[in-house]
Parts: sequence; C-alpha cells; structure tokens
Amino acid sequence: MLWEAIPTAFVAAFSPTTLVTVAWLLSRERGERLSFAFLATAASVTLAVGFLTMVFLTGTGLSDQTLHPSAPPVLDLVLGLLTLVFAFFLARRPPKETVAKPHRHQPRMITAVILGLALGTPSPMYILSLHSLSQGESGNVVRVLEVLLLAAIVLLMAEVPIVTYLIAPERTRAALGDANDWLSRNGRRLGVIGATVVGGYFAVKGVVGLV
Repeated sequence: MLWEAIPTAFVAAFSPTTLVTVAWLLSRERGERLSFAFLATAASVTLAVGFLTMVFLTGTGLSDQTLHPSAPPVLDLVLGLLTLVFAFFLARRPPKETVAKPHRHQPRMITAVILGLALGTPSPMYILSLHSLSQGESGNVVRVLEVLLLAAIVLLMAEVPIVTYLIAPERTRAALGDANDWLSRNGRRLGVIGATVVGGYFAVKGVVGLV
C-alpha cells in the first residue's frame, strides 16, 4: 500500500547524522566526489535491502493475508514494537557535545564508502515502509519503481544538500551550518516523535488485525 509506505519512508528519511556527514564531506577537498561516493554506497545498500525484503515478503507470502491470515498483522505488531523500542533508546541517549572545530584531516574515498555503508543500513521505519508496500497489488515493473521511490525518499537528507551544493555551493554551506545547529538542538526530539508515531500506528494496526 503505497499511501501508507510513503509517509513512513519520509519519517525514515529523517537522519541528522546523514546531514552532518554530507556537510562534512562537502567541506573537504574533492567534496563532490566524496559526497557522491557516500551517496552511491548508501543508495546501493538501501536498494539492495529494499529489493531483497520485497522478494522475501512476496516470495514467502507473508504479506498476503489470504495465504497467511495472521502474518501481516504480526509483522505490523513486531515491527511497530521494534520502532517504539528504537524511539525509547533514542530518547534515552545522552545528547552529543557539539564539536567546536571541524576535523582537519582529508578523508579518503574509502572513508566515504564506509560511512555510506554504515548510514545506508536500514532503520525499522524503512522496513515498515517496505512491509506496507508488499501488501499492495502492483505488478513487478510498478513494484520496482515503488521501491526506487521509497529509496529516493529515505535518502533525501543526503540527496538534497548534494544537489543544492552543485547549484549554489556557498549558500548550501551556510544553509547546512544553520540546519546542523538547529538539528543539534531539536533533531533528537523530532526523531523520537516521528518514530513513536510510526511505531504506535503499526503496533495498533497489528493488534487490530489480530483481534
């Protein structure tokens, strides 16, 4: 169900750490190449997880309530509870101290790739959006396009600053600095709210489906 998957993907896209990472890469020498390597790696992980998850859910029939009546609501409940646990630990995590001076060393390409692998690791919200998508009745070609759409949404906090940097580098640097300052104060609260809303929605949906 694309209408349910898209809002969940937008919540999954909220990642202040990704924005900070992209801002740091863009501030280095060869920043464009480093940020593209980061984005390409993160996108590869996100897409691989997306397609493998869809193949697993549709191949096993776990997303089909006619074949396995209790499976979809159980998945809703389990993934919803996992998202609520994620929100709980995010709320309990102590805030990080703001670093006054940026790192001076020049990152290598392998650094950008490793960061892309780490930050491309799927969150519970992304898995939930794929689970919602698998419950639709789209054909194979449309399903591929839907997974591509969700992946593009999930990576917005990397894509938007990279694209705007290519258009207006100086303005993007200033905007990224302001955005990172604001997110350092408010980002965790917004992340907790988003994860709680999504997790609560799917947990309740799962309970209702099992009753």
